[in-house]
Amino acid sequence: MGVKLENNLVYPDYNNKTIYSLSCGLAKFFDVKRNCISNPLNLSGNKIVFVFLDGLGWSLFSKINLNIETERITTIFPSTTSTVTATLFTAQTPGEHGILGYTMFNKKLGGIINTLKYSYIAEPSNDTIKQYVPYLKAFPIKPWIQETDKKILSIVQNSISNTEFTNSLHRDTNRPGISDVVGYYNMTDMLINLVKAINSNSYDGIFVYYDSADHLGHAYGYNSEFQNFILYDSKIVLENLVDIANRYRDKYTFIIFADHGQITVKKTILWNNDQNLIDQLELPPYGDSRAIWFKTRNNIKEYLESNYNLLVLNKEMIRESSLLGNVMYDVDKNMMGDYLGIAKDNETKYIYTYRDNDPGINLKGNHSGLSEEEMYIPLITIE
Repeated sequence: MGVKLENNLVYPDYNNKTIYSLSCGLAKFFDVKRNCISNPLNLSGNKIVFVFLDGLGWSLFSKINLNIETERITTIFPSTTSTVTATLFTAQTPGEHGILGYTMFNKKLGGIINTLKYSYIAEPSNDTIKQYVPYLKAFPIKPWIQETDKKILSIVQNSISNTEFTNSLHRDTNRPGISDVVGYYNMTDMLINLVKAINSNSYDGIFVYYDSADHLGHAYGYNSEFQNFILYDSKIVLENLVDIANRYRDKYTFIIFADHGQITVKKTILWNNDQNLIDQLELPPYGDSRAIWFKTRNNIKEYLESNYNLLVLNKEMIRESSLLGNVMYDVDKNMMGDYLGIAKDNETKYIYTYRDNDPGINLKGNHSGLSEEEMYIPLITIE
């Protein structure tokens, strides 16, 4: 359970069961030592399949009526996919690995970047930075895949199977025999690749990533007339995964989980329209639409709280709240903003646009805040 605070916000409790404790459990399972601040999740068996269903938060999952024992746990903060994936494959808290949002300022790189695309904000191409600074040198990331002798396969969409982000976390390029990445076209291809990998008896760990619920939620909103279509897709993939898990439970333990849920947007705030705020900032706001970082030498806490429905924290408050878990010096000085604004309600998103007709304005589903819809996620264990 999360530590529930004011305004019905749910904080990640790093001392108890979260995505972070799952990541610590994975590191331990693969014989990698980490000084985790929580007890690692106990993972049994000799081999494991861990399945990441992007966006399938508890609120949406509970509508599927899947007849299987499931725990409700909390994700980490921020719960954006790049942050959760980094924690999952490092057993580090966000405050340790430094990936603090979908977009973020990195002093080493001299600007605001997209953490998944590894390019500067508003650049049309992906991975434009890697020729100058590899991902693992830009952030204090310690992927456990580089410290294990177990063989790991990652099954992800073709579109992300060879990106700098994927290669940094899912491959050990110095030991190509340790880790493989396989791309897939659609759900069926993903499931086929999973069964083939299991039957090959080649892997100690198999990671599967599927993001249909997240994409559909962003496009249409979970609480919309199209909810049943999103539920149908999620139910089909879950039923197939559970069937595969039951068929091969003598070979592999299966763990199925999500990174976050989503809220359906009713109100959009454009930071571009607040020139008074922009004039007080050193950089445009960055982060996520529900968890926003501000870089400034001015005290803007009162201004933000007076004009927006935000919980506003300065650096000291962030550290004391343990929102990011342990915070390392490098992350504090080079990556964190001076203030963090977190949406208090479950219907508003906040964005800064770098171009006309930014498609982000029209996204119906958003996440990374601290509402119950965003923070609670399912955890299924089949062993």
